[in-house]
This record gives sequence, structure tokens and C-alpha cells, in this order.
Amino acid sequence: MFRFISFIKFLFTSNNQHGIHSPFVYDYITKCLYHQKNIKLNKTLTVFVKSINYFKYKSIFLVGDYKTSEELIKQHCANISFVENNPDVILANINDLKSINLNTLSNDCMLLLDGIHQNQKNLEIWKNLKAESHVKVTIDMFYCGAVFFRREQVKEHFKIRI
Repeated sequence: MFRFISFIKFLFTSNNQHGIHSPFVYDYITKCLYHQKNIKLNKTLTVFVKSINYFKYKSIFLVGDYKTSEELIKQHCANISFVENNPDVILANINDLKSINLNTLSNDCMLLLDGIHQNQKNLEIWKNLKAESHVKVTIDMFYCGAVFFRREQVKEHFKIRI
């Protein structure tokens, strides 16, 4: 029931690319997330694969249950390497966030978190993460959330329907 109510609230408070004033986020949404490439994966993995290709990431770190997704990701991103230190992008469930040292992530690193609206506890973790001083841009897509640490960017939070 929580997830359903959370989804209804999300629909009323989210938008699409219209009204996005950040060039970085606008380009990411229109050229990556809304790009009509037909990828037959769940929403989070689809966002992940599209993001890898869009940002031309070379190294990824899969945390927790997502370690089993290596083969699926390799099918869509042939030139990717799987690392545990200094990755370009990280995929994790929000419950696995405590196993990631956010202070060591690079300026250009992207963190994609699954399950942010799964329950009240996860939503609280997401809200606390957004408040962190080194987190500059977050994009709540209901199914998952993207976190960017771009020091050159003003702190902004977006809710985008995908």
C-alpha cells in the first residue's frame, strides 16, 4: 500500500523534461532517458544501461544483488569493466548504500539506487542522502534514483517520469 500511495504522490509532484532548467539534467533526460532505444530489462537496469552508453562510462561497480546482472549488462555494454575501486558508475539497492563510501567517489561518478520508494525506510534514506553536502544533483525516477556529485553544479533535486 505504501508503494501505491508513494506512486500517486510521485505522479502529482514529478514532471518530464519541460521545466528543467539545468542543461546537464535536461540533456541527460532528453538524450538518454527518453531516447527510444528498446532495451528489454527492468526499469532500473534500463536506466543503468542507457546511462552507461550516454556518459560513455568505462568502469562500473555492482553492489549486492546486482552482482548477478553482469551478463545482462555485458550484452548491452560490451566495452565495460567491472571494478570495486574508483568506478565511473555504481548500481546498488538503496539498502546497500551503507557499504559504499560516498566520500571517495569522484566528481563525475554516478550512483544509481534501486528501491527508493519501496517503503518508508528507503524513502527516508533517500531524503537523507539528498541532504548530504557533497551530493549535488539527484533525479528521482520512482523506480530508481540517480545521484551525481558534480562540484561545479548547484544543488538541485528533480522528480522525473520515465
